Amino acid sequence: MKTGIFGGAFDPIHKGHIYMAQKAMEEYSLDRILLVPSGHSPNKTENAMTAFSHRYNMCKLASEAVPGIEVSDIEIKDESTSYTYVTLQKLKALYPEDELYFIMGGDSLDYFETWMRPDVIARTAIILVMGRENFPKLQMEEKIAHIKKQFWADIRLLKCDRMDVSSTQVRRLLRAKSQADGYRSPKGAEMFLDAAVMSYIQANNLYR
Repeated sequence: MKTGIFGGAFDPIHKGHIYMAQKAMEEYSLDRILLVPSGHSPNKTENAMTAFSHRYNMCKLASEAVPGIEVSDIEIKDESTSYTYVTLQKLKALYPEDELYFIMGGDSLDYFETWMRPDVIARTAIILVMGRENFPKLQMEEKIAHIKKQFWADIRLLKCDRMDVSSTQVRRLLRAKSQADGYRSPKGAEMFLDAAVMSYIQANNLYR
């Protein structure tokens, strides 16, 4: 199987995440994509993130109607820091016959060399990179060429438009809504969220 790995805080997961996953599946004929909510992220203060159980449940809700997208809890099963290279090695051990594709945002390309063991990431998976509006294609291609020389990486660009939405933006909208009218406003964050995810957020009083 060709398996895409798409990790992130997903705090909360929004339509942009699902769009990116679907585009990767279509463009590279992936059989499935595993959404991997971050467990003990080296880049974020864990106590500042929404509890893993909520982020995992929201990923399940957002993906359950999308064929081929599954959710993995692999990063919360280990108490150690959830480095990408370790997660990919674990997934390769679980699915030794699969060809792995690691999906990342174009912003991460800037500092890929500073990640923990980028060489292992490059050996374990084909890397699919989402373009950035403020990162010209030629500049991105030069960056990819540079990384390929360093790590013998197979890096490919995803040919899809980037949705103008981020989890930070969605959290800001949700907090403004909850303070103003208890989430009742018909406009705002729900434009970027699956209806089931929005209902879950309301039922569990998240992002207030």
